[in-house]
Amino acid sequence: MPVLDTVVLFGAADPKDSAHKKSSGYLARLVEPGYYLAGFALFEFDVVMKSRGFSFRERMLRHALLARYYPASTSKTRALSPTTLYLAADVEGTQGIDYFDAGVAAEAKALDGLVVSTDRVFDKLHGVKRVW
Repeated sequence: MPVLDTVVLFGAADPKDSAHKKSSGYLARLVEPGYYLAGFALFEFDVVMKSRGFSFRERMLRHALLARYYPASTSKTRALSPTTLYLAADVEGTQGIDYFDAGVAAEAKALDGLVVSTDRVFDKLHGVKRVW
């Protein structure tokens, strides 16, 4: 049951991105049983857009387009929980990766450990396997 990382969202959002086609394909797979969008990924997507100067309207548009073109993203996003945040803090602290990657890894670990990402940081984590 793979969880989709933030790179999938950015790849799908930008038609010029070299990963656009593959990212869009993975988002389309949210309709399949077992595929989920990481809640941490969705949160990071918004935080990064905000930090890059996107206005609230531009961010709203990106989220609206995500929901429109990938409607399963509205129901197949993993909910954050105290357990997920506990696991994320553990992964961040013991395996030395950044906050958002640790959160996505924690969400994957809560399922079967699969993460859809191009980010190689997931290759070195215990209990996580990166697929792309």
